Amino acid sequence: MIDDAEGGVRQRGASSTTTGWSHTGASRCAAAAPKSTSTTFAVTLQRRCLSSRPSRFGRKKVEVLEKEAEAPSPSSTQQGGSPFGFGQQQQQYQQQQYGAAPSSAFPAYTPDREKERQQQGSQWDALGYGVVEHMRKVYGTLAVGIGIAAGASMVTMATPLLGVHPLVPGIGAMIPLMGIMYTSKHTHSQALRAGMFAAFTGLSGVAIAPLMMIALKVNPILVPQALVLTTGLFASMTGLSLMAKPGATLRWGVPLGGGLLLLMATGLGSMFVPVTSAWYPLLHSFQLYGGLALFTAYIAYDTQKMIDEYEMGEDDHLKHAVDLFIDFKVIFTRILSILMMRDD
Repeated sequence: MIDDAEGGVRQRGASSTTTGWSHTGASRCAAAAPKSTSTTFAVTLQRRCLSSRPSRFGRKKVEVLEKEAEAPSPSSTQQGGSPFGFGQQQQQYQQQQYGAAPSSAFPAYTPDREKERQQQGSQWDALGYGVVEHMRKVYGTLAVGIGIAAGASMVTMATPLLGVHPLVPGIGAMIPLMGIMYTSKHTHSQALRAGMFAAFTGLSGVAIAPLMMIALKVNPILVPQALVLTTGLFASMTGLSLMAKPGATLRWGVPLGGGLLLLMATGLGSMFVPVTSAWYPLLHSFQLYGGLALFTAYIAYDTQKMIDEYEMGEDDHLKHAVDLFIDFKVIFTRILSILMMRDD
């Protein structure tokens, strides 16, 4: 049993036996207690004494805790010290072990409260300065990539490179693409990675050059019209993702991944289906309209994924620009094909 000072012991002094025990225990503690050598420190001494008083646990020695407190000195309280007299030393030790305690002027938000606070507004409201600067860099890189692809397409249409099968530059573009995805700006040269980005976008432009040549022969206005429609759709989905709740479109990742696998499977299947088959128009329509809808949703998904990855520490603008470039390219080719079918 642990009692607090003599007050806790004297509460048991209703009988003479208890009073005698408390007096004896108190005298024994007082005799064993060291005298305080200085009154300038506010020290609370805790002394443990062994009492032979019988308890409900049997005739065992019971440890009695007696506290003897002295009045705190003015010097310790003025310096912000604790009533134990250790003051600044104790606070410094706690700060070293556990870190500084949060100030009341700057309340610490728990993760749940912070998440709830961010979810109240839109993604646009949650954007910080660093995210905005990163997005500017990404969209600037995307614009450069689109320009490189357009220039490569025009050069291809004006040279014998137009006779190369589109699968050749399409497969060749996978090499710099994998190089970008499996390298980092922190471990590899930025010039090397920028060169791989230029190679990827250039080969992508070469791959779509035959389609653009056919579209120009059908109607010269189809290519700029498809470019305008693709840009407008891209801007609309980007704005939609920014007006949505933070992380709302990230939930689309699994359905979009399943749709992409299905799109790839139908693409491979259409290669083995004869043009005269009744399944060919169905597979072609699924590839055309399904791919357009899928990558339109991917714009909103990739936009919020870019923001989320930047907040998690991934600030590689080339990787994010590649994701958006692929979305732009696929949508452009689908819209151009639809316009050609309508005009034809």
